[in-house]
Amino acid sequence: MSDTHHVQGDSAGWRRARRTRRSGQASHTRQARQARRARGSSLPSPRLARLYGQLTVAFLIAASAATYFRAWRVLAGVAAITGAVVVLAVGVSSIRRTVRRGLLSDPALDPALDPELDPALDPALDPILEAAPEPAVVPPSLTDVDLMDGPEFERHVGALCLRDGCIEVRIDGGAGDLGADVTAHLPDGRLLVVQCKRYAADRGVGSPDMQRFVGTARPVHGADVALFAASTRFTEPALELALSQGIVVVDRDLLAQWMDGTPLTAIIDGAEADFAAEGWVPA
Repeated sequence: MSDTHHVQGDSAGWRRARRTRRSGQASHTRQARQARRARGSSLPSPRLARLYGQLTVAFLIAASAATYFRAWRVLAGVAAITGAVVVLAVGVSSIRRTVRRGLLSDPALDPALDPELDPALDPALDPILEAAPEPAVVPPSLTDVDLMDGPEFERHVGALCLRDGCIEVRIDGGAGDLGADVTAHLPDGRLLVVQCKRYAADRGVGSPDMQRFVGTARPVHGADVALFAASTRFTEPALELALSQGIVVVDRDLLAQWMDGTPLTAIIDGAEADFAAEGWVPA
């Protein structure tokens, strides 16, 4: 059984990622706003705080006067009136907060459900969000390649093919792939068959690996261009066999150049020039 994946272009992914970032930023804005509301609702309003202060001052003045004139009944009356005013003020404030929370919890007034109530959900109304630059895309390095496993390396090679204009890029790596880890059509229409080997940097691709690929790339898969990409070096016997059989070899050094922007077509053209110099021509 083979594990087959289609490699798709990056533009749709960027659009989805941008929408996701906008949605995440809008959600963060809403959460921050709700947190400010929560903090504000747990504290007394400035008006209520002033009332507390005024009542406290009034009570202290009345208490001092009542003590001086020994008018204890007056003091008791002032205390009762002050307590009643405080209870009334707290009750009114609590009712207002309860009503306000009820209105904010109404789905019809939820900014998350109505973009018109929350400018953060509309990029046209949020210049900061709209002007935010796209994150820089850092291409993988050879160090990153060394951390990949086999399937990840196959997808990486497929992405490079896609970047350089290949179409119908497929990742067919897995048991039973018969050496065709990646297949694609080059911009000129030729069928490209790629064998991928993600070996450790100190392990070379030997002649047996190359022999197996030679035996399947064209006879089995009908490749117009057969390419062997590896994360390491190739042994001399493997290179000699590849040159004699028209196999494009991408070793560690050439892989780095490919990742840095050298087009796949330039790599293939250079290899085919060497094949022609050796007298090899496609069957």
